[in-house]
Amino acid sequence: MNDSGDTQIQGDDEREDSRQMSLEGNQPPAQVEGYTMIRRLGTGAYGTVWLAREDNTGRMVAIKYYPHRRGLNWSLLSREVEKLATLYTSRNIVQLLDVGWNSEPPYYVMEFVENGSLSAYMAHGPLAVSEAVRITKEVCRALIEAHGAGVLHCDLKPDNVLLDSSFQVRLCDFGQSRMSHERSPALGTLYYMAPEQADLEAVADARWDVYAVGALLYRMLTGEAPFRTRRLQKELESTESISDRLAVYRDAIKTSPQPNAQRSVWGVDKRLIQLIDNCLCVDPSERLPNAQAILAELEGRDQQRTRRPLLLLGVLGPLLLIAGMVPLFVSALRDNVHEMELRLTERALESNALSARALAGALESELEGRLADLLRVAELEIRMKELGNAGKSEASDSDELIGPLEQVLNKISSDTVVMESQTMNGAPMENRPEWMQSLDRARLRADARNYRRGHKIDVSWFLQDQHGRQLWRSPYSANTVGENFARRAYYHGRNKDYQADEIVPDDIRPISEPHISPPFKSQATGQSMVALSVPVKNSSGEVIGVLARTAHLADLRFRLAQYIREYESLNNSDDSIVRTIAIAHAPTGRLFDHPWLNTQSSEKLDDVVDKLVISDEILARLKVNGHIVEDAFMKSAQADTALLETYIDPVGLLPDDSAELYRQELMAAIAQVRDSKSQWIVIVQEPRANVHDPVTDMTFKAIRTVCIAIVTSILLMAIVWFFVSRALARSNI
Repeated sequence: MNDSGDTQIQGDDEREDSRQMSLEGNQPPAQVEGYTMIRRLGTGAYGTVWLAREDNTGRMVAIKYYPHRRGLNWSLLSREVEKLATLYTSRNIVQLLDVGWNSEPPYYVMEFVENGSLSAYMAHGPLAVSEAVRITKEVCRALIEAHGAGVLHCDLKPDNVLLDSSFQVRLCDFGQSRMSHERSPALGTLYYMAPEQADLEAVADARWDVYAVGALLYRMLTGEAPFRTRRLQKELESTESISDRLAVYRDAIKTSPQPNAQRSVWGVDKRLIQLIDNCLCVDPSERLPNAQAILAELEGRDQQRTRRPLLLLGVLGPLLLIAGMVPLFVSALRDNVHEMELRLTERALESNALSARALAGALESELEGRLADLLRVAELEIRMKELGNAGKSEASDSDELIGPLEQVLNKISSDTVVMESQTMNGAPMENRPEWMQSLDRARLRADARNYRRGHKIDVSWFLQDQHGRQLWRSPYSANTVGENFARRAYYHGRNKDYQADEIVPDDIRPISEPHISPPFKSQATGQSMVALSVPVKNSSGEVIGVLARTAHLADLRFRLAQYIREYESLNNSDDSIVRTIAIAHAPTGRLFDHPWLNTQSSEKLDDVVDKLVISDEILARLKVNGHIVEDAFMKSAQADTALLETYIDPVGLLPDDSAELYRQELMAAIAQVRDSKSQWIVIVQEPRANVHDPVTDMTFKAIRTVCIAIVTSILLMAIVWFFVSRALARSNI
């Protein structure tokens, strides 16, 4: 057992006694019958402590000797023995075993505490917060028992707190203790002694031990005693008398700021900080009243910390639930959005497909109707199923033409007829030959029918002989009548126009079946045009000429746009959707009609026309003959319609600011014009944003609503738990 010695502040005589005892060597002051001395444990100001073995039982004990030098030793011995005898039943106080009043020197025997003092336990630094709190609670329990027996320790410090084999606390050294009814002063140890205790006239108070408990806890947490500084230590050492030293100590504590090193120790919570502050209050009236109050505060803190996981679970549980639900919500939202986008995309594409098929049918009907007009004029024997309904009306239009036209074309090799054509085409209608007037009237009747149908009229009508020379044109053009156009596709039926400087193949012959030419650029207007031509045959079936008419593709597309608006209105479709209609050549992918084309100058179109080709990836899904591969696209209700979730508009690839509108993501439906003579496809395209923007907007609103709900829930939980925590704090839970 480490001896703390007496805790009175030593004077010069006492220091001399201590010095003399330290020189006595390793021999015990006396032998005690029934005990074998083993070694000295320590030396204090008024005595030495030895480790001994009880001969009868073999247990280890500690024997404290009081040298018989001054009468004070007797009072110290009698006081300490008296207090230990009073507290012999306490498990947290060192047990008194025997007393040698009449021995020289006097002694008493107490139990040996194996793990020494708390001071030695802290030799390597501060203790963990949990360990410091445990020791403090056990010290408080010992003090509660002592105070309950009317004993005030008055000298609590690390040297007087011993630790047994289980590191349980045992208080020792009651040499400075006082009974609660005593009026005599008791001086403790500097830095653990309350400021009001440092007075030779002070009366013992339980709050002295409260201050000491606070100082002890502060020392265990920080490694230093409160208020201890080098400056104060030097000042104390420079004083000569006890009263002066006590005055310096009192004044230093009262004028120094509150110790706060415990606030920076990791793991020290606010409640423990407040407890230390309440124990170390300079004013005893503001200090906790007794050890029972300290223990109650520590146990309340333990209960609070025990319930903290439940409280945290009450707070974090809903948050974790929300956090766990968020991924599920995000996943469900993502899946639903994806599913919705797929369905809306499919519906939009099917709607576009219906539009594209309707447009393709309308375009086919338009082309067939115009071909039928030419067939009636040329008096060809066409089967009614080829003409359909378009050829059934006004079948007598060509009755007046068959004779004159055949006679003229049979004599077409005559230069006189060619010269007549060049001369008379520009003359007033009544002055021209009968065959020309008949053709003019047929053109006028066709224009009238177009007006009645709501169609645009043709750009031109013209007649070529079997060699390709133009004999008649309405309206008349001096630049074309008399010229040879055997190189043009509408004459020879091949899907290619030969250039003027190219050599036309020798096997070029006039068409023998109705034909729709590939689009070409009009020399007069600069716009894309298409020519519809039919062969003119004589009575024996020999081809003697070609009758043709031309129309702007923009006019055809305008009619298609008008048709689709009427179609969607009848089918209650959403007319707010912005769709673009384009026409392309199936075998080559050449885009020969597009809204953008009609807004550009001829010079610009000359530079970009060759670039307006549908991508090879899309063309690869089309058969060479223009029919759509059935399994190459998304499923479609018709085999002649392709649905593309992603479509690249060739116009959008142009480095031109005016093409910006067509650079966005598009989806399209491509429908085949079933008439094999044209090999055309109609493209109905619309921005993907038409489908995705509403879904994106809905997703944003859903996420915003969920975020508001989460934030609101968290705020409500925070408010509830704020009041719960306040209630728990007031109830000291």
